[in-house]
Amino acid sequence: MTLNTSLLSNYQSEEVWLPFSESILEWDIDFHELMLGDRIRMAAYKKAIQEVVKPGMVVLDLGTGTGILGLWALQAGAKHLYAIDVNKDILAIASENFAQNGFTGKYDIFHGMSYDIDLPTQVDLIISEIMGNIADNEDFVPILTDAYKRFLKQSGIMLPSKVCSKLVPISSLKAHQQVQSQKVKRINANYSIEKLLQRLASQSPFDTYYDAIIPGTSYLSTPQVAKQFKMDGNDKAVYETNLTFIVEVDGIFTGFKGSFSASLSDSVTLDISGSDIASHTTSDSWKHCYLPVKSPVKVKQGDEISLVFSRSYPEQKDSQFRQCYKWNGTIKSQGKIINAFYQSMENENSIN
Repeated sequence: MTLNTSLLSNYQSEEVWLPFSESILEWDIDFHELMLGDRIRMAAYKKAIQEVVKPGMVVLDLGTGTGILGLWALQAGAKHLYAIDVNKDILAIASENFAQNGFTGKYDIFHGMSYDIDLPTQVDLIISEIMGNIADNEDFVPILTDAYKRFLKQSGIMLPSKVCSKLVPISSLKAHQQVQSQKVKRINANYSIEKLLQRLASQSPFDTYYDAIIPGTSYLSTPQVAKQFKMDGNDKAVYETNLTFIVEVDGIFTGFKGSFSASLSDSVTLDISGSDIASHTTSDSWKHCYLPVKSPVKVKQGDEISLVFSRSYPEQKDSQFRQCYKWNGTIKSQGKIINAFYQSMENENSIN
């Protein structure tokens, strides 16, 4: 496949993009090419797969896309590969890639949601990359819990084996103003903020998250763990996390940056929190998760930002990928509440 290089690194610091994890079922070849050109993603997964896959293993590539992770597994010595994806057209590209690289007869492809699929045998290794930029915003917990219980041998391995999401309050008027004006970037004309807000039944552009590279210079405090996922079949998809951040520098609070780190193998950790675009320490495809607040608030060193961050499944959302995030809390100065914020992807409960 020839990459469309105009899509690669075509972004700037604090530039807001539509959240691709909210459009999984609409991903086209442009976004898959963006993922294939993501340097830190590709390098980390290739090294980890080469380290973990042993000759003779049966491997499942769950969410295979164009098949690059499964191809690396076959090249590393996997005896057989099962590849699952919901996108029939992209799955055809994966099959073609496997065949063109000489692996005819050593793979089977399955179109659909993994919940609805039964594999011929259990596998030694499950490879997945169904992580969003705040870890679970591609609904990986129920998907991988089901796969762990039904597809993986008792002695089998999950790749990644652990995932951790983090949040930090930020000061970025540049990003906030783009959300307010609804002038956010998109990869092509198939995506739009109008379609996104309509799908979310939302009137406010502040009641969803976005993709953006948020530099460390925007941090108002130290990042904290929002959720840890052990990938052992016991992770929870619905939760509420309470965090308290002490403001370390004066600034204007405009929301939170989210990111994740994933343990892919004993020696490989994929961390998307980096923000140096020129040195390629950022992720071209994931970027970071920007959770905006509607009203910016001036804060100073020593102030306290309390956050309740939650994830749930609203009954009215009928998509396979129907997660709802809420981020609400208060800002205190000298022990007194000076402001509050409430943002919710479940729009009818918003009090903005």
